[in-house]
Amino acid sequence: MKRSMRSLVLALALAAATVSASTVFIMKKDAERDARAIGELDRKISAEKQRISELHAEWSALDNPARLQALVDRHQDVLRLKPIKAEQIASAADIVKAAQRKAQQDGEGSQ
Repeated sequence: MKRSMRSLVLALALAAATVSASTVFIMKKDAERDARAIGELDRKISAEKQRISELHAEWSALDNPARLQALVDRHQDVLRLKPIKAEQIASAADIVKAAQRKAQQDGEGSQ
């Protein structure tokens, strides 16, 4: 009886150790997989930051006022751009009123 009890305890301890070792092994593999995924995401984030930096530099070059003025001067015959006048600046309320007047005129003209 004592021997069978000892064997039972030993078997339970062995089973517990096996389950624990298996659990640790699975957790280790999951952690390694997650670490690889995190490393890949970090590489992607770095690449995206680099691309954003390149796009900012490109935008700065494209948005350079001297470059834009040269383009306007070169294509003036097509663009026909002129400086704005103070009378052309309106508030949002003025734009709404003008749109309403135009809508009323369009409604009256179609009848």
